[in-house]
Amino acid sequence: MNHIAKSFISSDGRVYRSHSWESREGGYRRTAILVGNGAWPVETEKKLVGFLIDRGFRVLSLELAFGAPQLPRARLGSFRLAIADFVKEATPIGLPVYVLASSFSGSALAPTAETLQGIAALALISPVVEFPPPKLKSPLFFLPSTQLEVQREDQSGLPELLDGFQASTVTLRFSKRDLKEAAADLKRVLDDKVAIPAAAFAGEDDPWLSQAGRLGLSAAGVKVYSYPRVRREPGHDRYADNFYADLGSFLDEVEAKKNG
Repeated sequence: MNHIAKSFISSDGRVYRSHSWESREGGYRRTAILVGNGAWPVETEKKLVGFLIDRGFRVLSLELAFGAPQLPRARLGSFRLAIADFVKEATPIGLPVYVLASSFSGSALAPTAETLQGIAALALISPVVEFPPPKLKSPLFFLPSTQLEVQREDQSGLPELLDGFQASTVTLRFSKRDLKEAAADLKRVLDDKVAIPAAAFAGEDDPWLSQAGRLGLSAAGVKVYSYPRVRREPGHDRYADNFYADLGSFLDEVEAKKNG
């Protein structure tokens, strides 16, 4: 596959690193935007990138995730603006855009996803829909920031599958105000109906997504795919093949309805 990395400047002047992958033969007919989970760089997701390229996608990503501990970090408004600007600048007009967003990044983007240029569908991988999630801490209660320690055991029931991806512990960092705003925005969306085709992919043992959270997603029109004995990362746990099969089915279903 061809891979290009370069700088991207959003309309608020912030600079990010961007990535683009496509088949060496060209001929893509869809665009996929990957937005990571913050626990590891999204550009390391080579299996997911290859899977999408094989299905006719050009794959794009920014080195940016909501809550990521590594720089650059962006507040909620800058995060949403960067993704919107990136989609507008990097995706050809007329080609459908499929956004695949993980964890808190998915929760932060879901309320504004329908405004993205050319958006065809939204795939949420282990979204956080119930706030505050377990283990969220404020080291000093009077400070405006909060943090969440993510263990390998939170991410996968088979932590050895995370070798090369996540260290033993990753600490996600948020502004308290941003988390409150993201939670309120997401609640408004889920209390109505998600206006675009959307699906969520989550393990049944996900420590941050309860059965009530799944039912809330389903009631809002989000198609929910669940995996038994799987924790937060269905692509890095037992039954990962089922996750990829379900993701492919969802993407193909959206395209079939669009062309039908």
